[in-house]
Amino acid sequence: MPDTEDKLILSKILGHQKRYKKLFSSNRNKELLYNWLKSELAYTSNHIEGNTLTRKETRLIIEEGITSSSKSIREYQETLNHAEAFLYIVDLLKSSRAVNEEVVLEIHRRLLKGIDDYNAGFYRNCSVRILGSRVVLPNYSKVPYLMEGFFKKLSDIKEVQDIIKLHLDFVSIHPFSDGNGRTARLLMNLLLMKHGFCPIIIRVRDRKNYISYIEKAQLSGKVEEYMRFMLTRLNGSFETIFDTFDSKNDIPQEKLLKISAFATAVNLPVSTIRYWVKMGKIKPTMYTESGYMLFSKEQVNKLLSKKNK
Repeated sequence: MPDTEDKLILSKILGHQKRYKKLFSSNRNKELLYNWLKSELAYTSNHIEGNTLTRKETRLIIEEGITSSSKSIREYQETLNHAEAFLYIVDLLKSSRAVNEEVVLEIHRRLLKGIDDYNAGFYRNCSVRILGSRVVLPNYSKVPYLMEGFFKKLSDIKEVQDIIKLHLDFVSIHPFSDGNGRTARLLMNLLLMKHGFCPIIIRVRDRKNYISYIEKAQLSGKVEEYMRFMLTRLNGSFETIFDTFDSKNDIPQEKLLKISAFATAVNLPVSTIRYWVKMGKIKPTMYTESGYMLFSKEQVNKLLSKKNK
């Protein structure tokens, strides 16, 4: 049974779910959200696996095909593949097609296309281990049987906690030789969106906690801390999306300041503003469709007022 803290988070999530459905009831708003998520999820999910592309580099390769010689071809391929796999799950959301084994294998195939075509879309036929982890993963001969049980659970989802628990089950089975985490997160987010929730965005600064809580649950068999972390991130993801897309402030975009102009107005380096945004000290008034931060003149006045005290 969830404790008081968990019940509070769940209550917030259910309230956010109603607002989310209303905000994205139109096809136009959905397409704007999907376009943003295509880059945002590629950036955050790939970062967990060690991809070093920045958010801007991720957006540029996905939207404009622009690359830099300082990063590896594999990192760019991983990014393009994730965007393609995300568009695949968007197509699934637009249809009435059930989420089954064929869907999961296709997500994995798209993620590993051009990287490991031999194993793309197939369960592993070898033993694997997670580098630096004490978790012992199932023998590959057990994977088909374990995945059969996994899909039975998937077909019986009743609440959001079931989806989050399935995510843990998937990474614990580790059915593929590579690409398990990315596949698991895309699958989880497909199921969340299919049931009326927003996707869970694991921020860059959440990476260590995300990995740690999964490992603790795998080693102890106790899922409470993992569940609380994931529910908290779901709640936070709702808030991030509302901050980005809800036009409740009704400030015309042309009256907002780009980060360089905002930094100049408050007499601070752009690097400081970016750091404060990352740490949650400042929240942009909104983001452009391309992911650029915009700030209001009211934020300038508030920050200057604090500095002068």
